[in-house]
Amino acid sequence: MTFRYTLEGATGTVRMAAAGRGVFTGTLGPLAAPKQSSRIPIEVTAVDAAGNATTSARPAYVTLYNYCTPG
Repeated sequence: MTFRYTLEGATGTVRMAAAGRGVFTGTLGPLAAPKQSSRIPIEVTAVDAAGNATTSARPAYVTLYNYCTPG
């Protein structure tokens, strides 16, 4: 499973790991602190054991706030 994001024209793809009970995790970043808060669209792609892939029909959004402390 992977997710793809776009921020300020740059696109990244991150592999996700199974965390159990149908939950998958992945790390978005490192990202530079933005001058203003940004909504980052994320599309998730899942591939089954047979190699069939599907991507989310609509993106989910993560908000990167400009006042968060790194770390």
